[in-house]
Amino acid sequence: ILATINLVHSHIVQRRESDHEEVDFKGMSRKEIDDLEDKTYEDCRLKLNICKCFLEKYYKSDNVVPEEVEFKKLTACFSEKLGYVKGTKPNWERIKLAYEVYYHDNKEELDKALKVVEDCQKIPLDNLDENEVNYVLAKCTKEGYVKGGLEW
Repeated sequence: ILATINLVHSHIVQRRESDHEEVDFKGMSRKEIDDLEDKTYEDCRLKLNICKCFLEKYYKSDNVVPEEVEFKKLTACFSEKLGYVKGTKPNWERIKLAYEVYYHDNKEELDKALKVVEDCQKIPLDNLDENEVNYVLAKCTKEGYVKGGLEW
């Protein structure tokens, strides 16, 4: 029995580690990053059995960000898988790197995106759980994009 438990545990740990391998954004095109993010949201949505309606609402170009706990869990899964946030700690350098690769051919849009990151970094995240941290960042990012005139 102990051997079976150890075998199962090693597979779980191995799977967990492979689920969170960080993607190297360098050299990726804008479309490849979009596709990766879309796939990651969809994988998380299916894994968590969450309605597609939350993503549809989030992807609309208005300022609406779903407040339901399901969406918060979805953003936490997404950010964790892409290495944007680990637990409750944003990886600001990784987020900036993703923007630098994404907007490498448009300095004006890159500057606007980095301004969004700068503004989001000012929001206190202390005493928030993983879902709330990711929700606050998703909300801040979307609002910053819309306000800055970046394509959402």
